[in-house]
Amino acid sequence: MHVTTEQRPAALSHIRADVLDCVQSNLAVLADHFHGTGTHLRLGSKLSSRWYPGDDDLPTVDPPLTEGLAEAERALHLTVRGRESATGGELGAHIEPGGLRYAVADAYEMPWLPYHGRQRMAHSFLLMAPASADGAWSVADAYDNDTQWGPAKPGSWSLTAGELAGLSRVELFDIGPGSGTPPLPRHRIEHVPVDGYLAAFEAGRDRERVLHRMTGDIWLLARSRRLHALFTADGAPDEDTAHHLENWDKLATQVYVTYRRVARGRPEPAGTVARLAELLEADRKIFPAPDEAGGVSGEPEGLRQRVAAEVAAVLDTDASVLLGGDGDLTAIAGFTSFRMVDIIDRLEARLAVEFDSDALVPENLRSLDGLCRIVRGATGGR
Repeated sequence: MHVTTEQRPAALSHIRADVLDCVQSNLAVLADHFHGTGTHLRLGSKLSSRWYPGDDDLPTVDPPLTEGLAEAERALHLTVRGRESATGGELGAHIEPGGLRYAVADAYEMPWLPYHGRQRMAHSFLLMAPASADGAWSVADAYDNDTQWGPAKPGSWSLTAGELAGLSRVELFDIGPGSGTPPLPRHRIEHVPVDGYLAAFEAGRDRERVLHRMTGDIWLLARSRRLHALFTADGAPDEDTAHHLENWDKLATQVYVTYRRVARGRPEPAGTVARLAELLEADRKIFPAPDEAGGVSGEPEGLRQRVAAEVAAVLDTDASVLLGGDGDLTAIAGFTSFRMVDIIDRLEARLAVEFDSDALVPENLRSLDGLCRIVRGATGGR
């Protein structure tokens, strides 16, 4: 394996990889390639505190790969045109000569990363097949992070088929630009209840494992908040935001130092989970969701609650999921165009109105705010 260009090649140099995670960083390269320099910062249009069950008994804020790709389609105007799975030795049968794929595999098996042979985690890269059977494969990876084994820096590498054969499983995605001019994505801010998330860290008995998970999560949270600030700020962030971002960075450093000390058998200082709770609560003030910023959505709160209750009944979910997030219906499990028909029928029946057909346009049929606009138009906001 050898580097084919400078360690930070021009194609990657404009990517703000220091605020991206290992899935976003190479989607960012594709976004800027297809739509222009700086497009990748639109990933910052979404800020979330949503958490998920982990592979073990510990939660995580690291979203599933499918959600990361869906966000790239929404915010970056990319389209996933196909997906295949292969082993490293089968890549030639899945990628045409000269073809490019966005790939995800195990960082433990990637020789260009400091994680190689040391830590397992899903990691993305861009893979280009050789133009001829005897040519070398090209790997580009915009990921940027310091690790305990050395830095991972953006770069481009030339690998033989034999070196790639060490990848036991590779997910290959054919990703291209969406049609038309990319629209500017709207802000999506979701502050969800985190009591269960924090309680799991507080109660976990294996403190080394708990702190390892917290180290990764706080790293992700800190980067995502800096990315959001880059997207929303006209120039430098204001003083309060800058101070808040510094506090996230400080906590990321603190929890990493704590994790390394506990791993060496030293006692864990108190207060780490409490500090995380404080910063998540402070997020609500620094990055307010629409309904926490004086009704930015423009809809009366009573109307939103009523519409959310009817939508939740159709989708068999809790209305708080819609009210606590950004109201994106497409993110709710089970949502389809058929369910939207059911939602419209239920709202008309329960509210004793008939919606104007001119209001039933796609932009009003994918979110809670859109449905509120339809209802308000038919009821006069009552």
